[in-house]
Amino acid sequence: MFWIFLIGFVVLLCIGVPVALSLGGAALLYFIPSGMFTQIVQTTYAGIASFSLLAIPLFILSGNLMYEIGITKDLATFTKLLLGHIRGGLGLATVLASAIFAAITGSAAAAAVAIGAVMIPTMHEAGYDDHVSGALMATAACLGPIIPPSIPFIIYGTITNTSIIGLFLAGIIPGLLFSAALMVYIHFVARRKKYPIEPRSNAKAIGNGTLKALPALCMPVIILGGILGGIFTPTEAAGVAVVYAFFIDIVFYHKLTFKKIYKIFLLSGLESGMIMLLLGLSEPFAWVVAVEQIPQQMVGLINQAHVSPSVFLILVNIALLLIGIPIETAPAITIVAPVLAPMALQLGISPIQFGIIICFNLVLGLITPPVGAVLFSICGISGISLEKLSKAIWAPFAISLIVLLLITFIPELSTFLPSVFMH
Repeated sequence: MFWIFLIGFVVLLCIGVPVALSLGGAALLYFIPSGMFTQIVQTTYAGIASFSLLAIPLFILSGNLMYEIGITKDLATFTKLLLGHIRGGLGLATVLASAIFAAITGSAAAAAVAIGAVMIPTMHEAGYDDHVSGALMATAACLGPIIPPSIPFIIYGTITNTSIIGLFLAGIIPGLLFSAALMVYIHFVARRKKYPIEPRSNAKAIGNGTLKALPALCMPVIILGGILGGIFTPTEAAGVAVVYAFFIDIVFYHKLTFKKIYKIFLLSGLESGMIMLLLGLSEPFAWVVAVEQIPQQMVGLINQAHVSPSVFLILVNIALLLIGIPIETAPAITIVAPVLAPMALQLGISPIQFGIIICFNLVLGLITPPVGAVLFSICGISGISLEKLSKAIWAPFAISLIVLLLITFIPELSTFLPSVFMH
């Protein structure tokens, strides 16, 4: 029955069936011979009957609200005022704005569109090469799912029973390291290409820019501070984020109307529904994998081959980078996590560190040619051809791989903050 299950899953994917239906369809093929039809219903329900998963629709809603409010212009202005006087300052500002926006929405696609729509034209007017600014923006957008709050972390944590708070904490240092690496990269590119320097802003201008951006800057502090302070759980933090988004619009921005709110709720419901369908149908798939003892068998093969944890991690990185090219981050996590997470645990690898490795790898698929979703978003808002952007992306992509290797082989980058705050 397992071979029917496996072949059925591959065939369904190859003929273009959505990943969620491929997962459920493969599990159904497994259950048909035994007549265990109630099992697929029970496991599907179990896959979404989790309090932690309530955070997903709420974070999606808060992100869509913040995007509609239009905080990106204030964030872009704030970061330009701080960094514009440095060589490559607009590029540095792009990375910083993306990091801040990541801590608000947790979405790579949202960051690419929202920040890119403001910063790419600004860099163009300042004399930056379009393909350089587009590639930088695409890579910086990947900060979205790495810096908490992160929907991929919630999905991985739910599937593998890993602490979501621990994953949020674990993503902070890798996210900051990734940001710093991109800043160093664009600074050296700017020096080599002699990109212009913006005039230094005075204290008054910086103060005014900070005040305008303050409502947006406070949101990550409230969410992460509340979680770390034990005031609320990640799920409750998502609800607080929604309330805060409405609050700052009522007090500061005045952009939301009943018509816009209706559209935001509809869009958020559709996005949440797709993820929940995926998570629900991934559970019977994971049940089959567990019953057939696939992870244990693979661990046995690894032990027989005397594969060390380091070699295992290298192989996992290569496999995940390839998987992330054709498959979106959330579906890929639901496929690989039930198989790989138990194997990593058997080899003594921290489940929190392994979660960061999986998510970081799969997020890079969003900027890997030829099908990276974020690349298409950047092309759409900037007019840069996919061919030019695909060539330019390899330099910042190589920087991303260096960061990935550091995360892989220096566990403390992921485990230090969880060890400090969760004891």
